[in-house]
Amino acid sequence: MFDRDGRPRGGGDLPILTYHSLDDSGSVLSVSPSVFAEHMRLLHEAAISTLSIPAAAKALRDGQEPAGAVVITFDDGFENVYQHAYPVLRHYGFTATVFLVTDYCGKDNSWPSQAAHVERRPLLRWAQVKEMSQAGMAFGAHTHTHPDLTRLALRDAEAEIVASKCAIEEAVQRPVESFAYPYGAYDESVKRLTAAHFPLACSTRLDFATPGSDPLALERLDMYYLRHPRLFRRLLSGEARTYIRLRRLAREARPMLVGRFGGTQGHPWGGT
Repeated sequence: MFDRDGRPRGGGDLPILTYHSLDDSGSVLSVSPSVFAEHMRLLHEAAISTLSIPAAAKALRDGQEPAGAVVITFDDGFENVYQHAYPVLRHYGFTATVFLVTDYCGKDNSWPSQAAHVERRPLLRWAQVKEMSQAGMAFGAHTHTHPDLTRLALRDAEAEIVASKCAIEEAVQRPVESFAYPYGAYDESVKRLTAAHFPLACSTRLDFATPGSDPLALERLDMYYLRHPRLFRRLLSGEARTYIRLRRLAREARPMLVGRFGGTQGHPWGGT
């Protein structure tokens, strides 16, 4: 990670940062545009660089310990990424990967599995995707219609994965090398399907990626939990590990509590 002044120090921990929508709603799927801009400013002032997912995975695999670097990802492909993140990223010379739900590009996040309480917001249009790609932003697949892949027949799950990959590659005319599981839901069968089409996939397990990480289930840090600049600075200083561990334990306990005390077993956040 980094020392107290944000300078790189040795270690194999790699933060893969996850954002969703950039808006002021206060939702667990949102970080405000001003907070995102502050996060990027802090990274820049600490001389921290950004890596693509393939570059980060190679560094971890080769034991290069990519200290002083982070990976920035966005799930779902909200249009406000183009409006608020893209200009800031370009300003600092940063790169990011946006995971797209391809059948809903140019529409909004009303896919069939979306929770009723989640606010609908516009998603990126293909013209915006192409512009961002030409400027150096990367795009990954997040399926075609955002289902929980573990609840589908394997042939249907593979169709979702392949359709998403093909749609993005046709749009940007570049290989798509990374995938993100909708809702973070996968099992061994889904991982095998994913491995047939992608070398890398991101999970929603709240942790740092390390040389021992599964390349088909890379850990990430949900920025909703670290949105406050004070907490973000703790991440950069290497002091956030205990906080992240406690958050992970609480998050992993939630499905068990829902199942024990009633309610539905679904995904309370509506999408990732």
